[in-house]
Amino acid sequence: MQLTNLNTRHRWQKISSFIGKLSFLFAFIGVVLTFLYVDSLSEVYKAALGASTFICFAMGIVFNTMGTTSIPSLKPDNNNNSDDKS
Repeated sequence: MQLTNLNTRHRWQKISSFIGKLSFLFAFIGVVLTFLYVDSLSEVYKAALGASTFICFAMGIVFNTMGTTSIPSLKPDNNNNSDDKS
């Protein structure tokens, strides 16, 4: 089994990496908005903003990990055919 190089990532890995970076950006925006409006919002809105920020950060971790993981090639190897009994 051969692992892929990061330069030869699959299309869905590139998309996952982009979504992960976008989620980190949204989490950062959520933190900034929380600090800007900390005094003017009610507790319910602050909790909802904090939960949304946490979800975006968690999604960023998951999607970024999926996008940067080295995935093995699952194609069968024709040279090592174990069914051959010659």
